[in-house]
Amino acid sequence: MIKSLFIVDDDPITVKICELVIKNTKFADKITGFNNGQECMQFFINCFDKKDIENNKANIPNLILLDLNMPVMDGWEFLEHFVRKYNNRIPDTKIAILTSSINPNDFMKAQQYDVIIDFLHKPLLTDLVEDLKLHDALKEYFN
Repeated sequence: MIKSLFIVDDDPITVKICELVIKNTKFADKITGFNNGQECMQFFINCFDKKDIENNKANIPNLILLDLNMPVMDGWEFLEHFVRKYNNRIPDTKIAILTSSINPNDFMKAQQYDVIIDFLHKPLLTDLVEDLKLHDALKEYFN
């Protein structure tokens, strides 16, 4: 089971569905939600600004489910900041895009990021979570 999972999405219904599916599939132990990329980025800023980073590692997510279209800071902006500032510091944190976008350009753009392990379409369903459990980047958590 994944220890910590972040959901970054501005739609409370989507977040609630994700939480229910994740709990029912025993996918993650701890789920933390953020309304937009800026809120999630602030978490990382706060975490890494603290001197005792080793004790804060328990708060670092194994996986982030990231929406693309959000106010304040969208998923693409979040990705740019995350890759530039934190990807090398926490290389075990992976990202799965969870979006309603059907734009093929979004899919192509997502493939340019090594940190992105999957591109999923909303809503998050049990079969999508079960497939994620088998993903090479996550299967170590489900042995």
